[in-house]
Amino acid sequence: MTLDLTYHDSTAVITMDDGKVNALDNAWFRTMLAHLDTVEASDATGLILIGRAGIFSGGLNIKWLPTMNKLDMTEFGQLFGGALNRLYQFPKPTIAAVSGHAIAGGCLLACACDVRYALQGNFNMAMNETLIKMTIPGWANNIIENVVPKPYAAAMLSMAEFMSFEQAEALGIISQRFDDHASLLAAALEKAESFKQFSMPNFTANKLNVRTL
Repeated sequence: MTLDLTYHDSTAVITMDDGKVNALDNAWFRTMLAHLDTVEASDATGLILIGRAGIFSGGLNIKWLPTMNKLDMTEFGQLFGGALNRLYQFPKPTIAAVSGHAIAGGCLLACACDVRYALQGNFNMAMNETLIKMTIPGWANNIIENVVPKPYAAAMLSMAEFMSFEQAEALGIISQRFDDHASLLAAALEKAESFKQFSMPNFTANKLNVRTL
């Protein structure tokens, strides 16, 4: 299962695992949007997004992109920004349990969440579009710049500079790193428990005040 939605007490967990690099395509975006609708309508007080050990997401499926027909391209234009911005403005607290490399769309997924925990190891966050002849849409810049301090955001977005998880933690982008996948998920679940204290309408209003599109 590429995107598996489960619940741990009052916390929803979306697990990404396609057996490869958790690549994103139209089917992925549709499933994610459906899961977000389900979680919003549920009694869950928080959401965790996690990949398998070693990879969070490598971003868009670049093997699939050249094969898109006109309908695929139209849907892609709507779904890519629609899914990422839906997560970015999700009305419940979100945690990215960044379980490995977070590249391009994977970096956007991590930065679209409210909190980022990560796995210890030689992993990177990056927006590598300049290297693969792609232009980053303005809404994606907005997501990165909300989390990554300047001038690091500019270097990441225009120069395709990679950022290690160690550096990301030093800059406050990642809150904390953990030794293994089980500890990462356990810490995220513990953090999510604290969201029960929130007044959710006020949380949502305050979040949307700082996360404008």
